[in-house]
Amino acid sequence: DALPPVLHLEHLTIDFEARRALVRGHKVRLTPKEYDLLRYLVSQANKPVPHRKLLQTIWGPDYGDELEYLRVFINHLRKKIEPDPSQPRYILTEPWVGYRFALPSQAQ
Repeated sequence: DALPPVLHLEHLTIDFEARRALVRGHKVRLTPKEYDLLRYLVSQANKPVPHRKLLQTIWGPDYGDELEYLRVFINHLRKKIEPDPSQPRYILTEPWVGYRFALPSQAQ
């Protein structure tokens, strides 16, 4: 999916060309997998992405049942980009399905 070169949200800026994220103007260091996960979730913004689809897209076709991998990476990503990781506003859990990146309609 086509992504804008830079996505500006209230507390978060993602520069897709530079593979960089800023939270409240401060650079956040993302691992390659964290970045790939964030990029994919944003590319599917506002749509629930099943666990299996995320695992196979980010880790490869041999993965799909390793939900703990996904939970750990989502937890790390939330700690890095969410204003309050215990009350996520960007990376939301879709119970029994997967995760969804909540993109406000006015953000571009």
